Amino acid sequence: MNVMKYLWVLFFTLLALPVFAQQNGVEVKGIVIEEENKKPIEQATVRLLHVKDSTLVGGVPSGKNGSFSLKNIQPGTYLLNISFVGYEPLYQALQVTGKNNPVHLGKLTLSDGILLEEAIVIGKAAEVVVRNDTIEYNADSFRVTEGAVLEDLLRKMPGIEVDSEGKVTVNGKEIKKIMVDGKEFFSSDPKVAVKNLPAKMIDKVQSLDKKSDMAKLTGFDDGEEEAVLNLTVKPGMKQGWFGNVYGGYGSEDRYEANAMVNRFYDNDQFTFMGGANNTNNMGMSDLSSAMFSGMGGGRRSGGDSVGAGSGITSSGNAGLNFSKELQKEMILGGNTRYFHSNNDAYSKSRKENTLKGDSTLVDDQEAWSNAISNNMGANFRFEWKPDTLTNIIFRPDISYSNSNTWSESNKTTSDNHLDTLYTTRTRDNSKGEGYNFNMGLDFSRKLNSQGRVLSFSLSGGYSDSYNEGESYSTTEYLREIQGQEDILIDQQYRYDNKGYNYRAYVSWVEPLGRNNFLQGTYSFRQNTQESLKNTYTKEEGSDLYNILDSAYSQSYRNNFITQRISLSFKSQREKYNYTLGMNVDPSYSSSKVFVRDSTLEYISTNVVNLSPMAQFNYMFDKRTNLRIHYNGRTSQPSMSQLQASYSQEDALIKNIGNPNLKPTYSNDMTLQFQKFVPEKQRAFMVMLNGNYVINDIVSHTIYSEDGSRINTYENTNGNLRSNLRVIVNSPFINTKFSYNASTYLSYNKTSGFVDYVKNTGKNISASENVGINFRSDWLDIGANGSIQYTGQKNSIQSQHEQHIFNYTAGGDMILNLPLDFKVESDITYLTNSGYSDGYKQKEVIWNAAASKTFLKNNQGTIRFKYYDILQQRSNISRINTATYTQDSEYNTLGSYFMVHLIYRFNIFKGGGTASDMRRSGPGGGDRPRGERPPGGSGGRPPGI
Repeated sequence: MNVMKYLWVLFFTLLALPVFAQQNGVEVKGIVIEEENKKPIEQATVRLLHVKDSTLVGGVPSGKNGSFSLKNIQPGTYLLNISFVGYEPLYQALQVTGKNNPVHLGKLTLSDGILLEEAIVIGKAAEVVVRNDTIEYNADSFRVTEGAVLEDLLRKMPGIEVDSEGKVTVNGKEIKKIMVDGKEFFSSDPKVAVKNLPAKMIDKVQSLDKKSDMAKLTGFDDGEEEAVLNLTVKPGMKQGWFGNVYGGYGSEDRYEANAMVNRFYDNDQFTFMGGANNTNNMGMSDLSSAMFSGMGGGRRSGGDSVGAGSGITSSGNAGLNFSKELQKEMILGGNTRYFHSNNDAYSKSRKENTLKGDSTLVDDQEAWSNAISNNMGANFRFEWKPDTLTNIIFRPDISYSNSNTWSESNKTTSDNHLDTLYTTRTRDNSKGEGYNFNMGLDFSRKLNSQGRVLSFSLSGGYSDSYNEGESYSTTEYLREIQGQEDILIDQQYRYDNKGYNYRAYVSWVEPLGRNNFLQGTYSFRQNTQESLKNTYTKEEGSDLYNILDSAYSQSYRNNFITQRISLSFKSQREKYNYTLGMNVDPSYSSSKVFVRDSTLEYISTNVVNLSPMAQFNYMFDKRTNLRIHYNGRTSQPSMSQLQASYSQEDALIKNIGNPNLKPTYSNDMTLQFQKFVPEKQRAFMVMLNGNYVINDIVSHTIYSEDGSRINTYENTNGNLRSNLRVIVNSPFINTKFSYNASTYLSYNKTSGFVDYVKNTGKNISASENVGINFRSDWLDIGANGSIQYTGQKNSIQSQHEQHIFNYTAGGDMILNLPLDFKVESDITYLTNSGYSDGYKQKEVIWNAAASKTFLKNNQGTIRFKYYDILQQRSNISRINTATYTQDSEYNTLGSYFMVHLIYRFNIFKGGGTASDMRRSGPGGGDRPRGERPPGGSGGRPPGI
């Protein structure tokens, strides 16, 4: 280790020689201020670039009074770039002629970007930074393994969770979209970025609520904001080609292959990606699983899905994403994609259904399934600003999916003494295909400089799909029940679904004095849907399925028209802003339930709903803010919840609506406080959410002696859902050590009805997660642990309380060795208590890897990794509701090893490499830890 120490000293000494050789240059001075209030901006990024090729000459952050000084600048022609997240970047030509006299640039103003106020890193980059409504994570502070993708990086960040399917939540909010440098990246499918983007290309991960296009055009929140992640690319990777190719093969015939090629040039982005694997890395979402759900595939018995879920998936994908600046004010972007998956799954589960008194109905089930699907799609976005007052956005998209599914299950239903009542065996085969087409057009024009804005939008879509197959099941009663015989179902079925929708919207924003605005809007929307369901049984003595089974063949047509008239007032002040509004929603709905030409029921409703809204934001400073939002909304019961005629779900379940249901009224409130302390690099966040529902529509299950049941609906009051999250992230001892802590509390009170008796369930959850990390040039090591408690009880069986604990403890290590060798290891201990017998967990998951980089600039890596060395991995989950508890276990990838070969390439402007750019530019991963970078992130991401 002493040899390595001397080598590092020698390296930095040689690196410093050119600096000492150029001490006779000119000093360039200036002050960075805000345009609106003329206040100085601290920690703005000031960069001096060569005009010829935009390479970096030098950079510094501005000081507390906004001042900056670039020293030892040689005579020449330069481009001065000043940026600070949340503000429009400034570019100014600069000619340096003298050798002794300083160049005084005076006050340089940055105009507020308004649409996004982001975080800024100071000194050694903090792990987490908060600025107004944005949380920013510094990617270099979370070391990941060679070949890691965005998913691996996100899992290390406090407050971010990534589930096994690739769904990302940040502080409880599901991420709906991922952007790269402010531009949409496969916008309809965030999983593409999560599963494919290389972690090494990412500089910052920014979490924010992105307003809809119309909200950005009008300046008023329309309630359609999305939780998004914006990824900023490392500065050295924005002027050329870069990407990676990797392949791997291992034991158990496991394989992985993936390629991604990126072309970034000025404001243009192009990304091509493709891959194949059998390691559950589904790089895109399976659209067919959503399109065909509830359309006959996976016939159910006793209310449980036959499809096993989870399992092991082989998949392949390919896609192209682009954003092209056709002219300065004309941008075309979009993507095309293809995805194939083949999923084999097995599951076993125990579901305990709550009945009156001490009674329960226990379902023990095993299920197997195979699902093969193909998805194709394309969506585009065209944005044009013909002048400074007008904005036009056009968005078309189309998708196609097909699927083939086979499933089988065996289920045993028992009473609370575990005496078997009946057994059910089911198998189902189905196939389907369908497509969707949607488009939207937004137009906005500013009518004066005070804020008068006229906007309108037109949108619509059409969908068509079908699913057909055959279902076979037998229900055998093992206990004699009077009048009850065994049940055989042998059917063929076909579902056809098609529908269209359109919407027209107009908005007028009127300024009322200084920074006060009034908005009036009107919208008209129509949705029309037709669902045709035909189920056939065999004619006696024949193999032909030509007898219509009317109990399983209910179809419907539905027409829904809604209007919205709204009036909102918004006031903007230096420290705070607030919005108050009221929506009036007249609606009309009609639905026809029929079997072929025979009408069973016709339902129509005319209602008027009221929806108040209030928002208040207070900015103590740019790193401390408080947000309070309230929304009240009325919603009507669906047609299926209202229809009085029953539909047969399977041999033992009937569904019937309740025509006397009342509309529900939901009160939603959110409080969020965020604070970042720059001098301590400490981030602190508190989020409180509450929901209280009046006339909530809940399920009512009526059981019979033979185990069959009827599902219907009732209104009830008092349902409450609430949760609190507290997150702290901070260094301690010195900047090499950091810790993060996350506390979560929730209380839910939900009701349902069982055999005409109201059953109220109360659920309390609490969890604490703590992580400690140490990072140095040669060693990254971390330890983490969590404990989660869930308590559940219900009113009709108050003596049967449930207390569930889940415990996790683990650690990870990355050790950098001489000669470009690296050793990596992570270990996790998992256990639980309070689960059903057979579903208790106690396992240690240990993964380890060794890698060696080679080729010029370490572009190549060979890695050996062993997954689940101790062969203890399992997949267990629990679902708790007021009416049932279900424990499940799924098949999962077991122990295997794999050898990977990874190749990274980069071709940048002027022939430089990524490592060249990192050494000379801000945020670079090659600078010594603790050294102050010459600036923060590079300005507000465009388009957010």
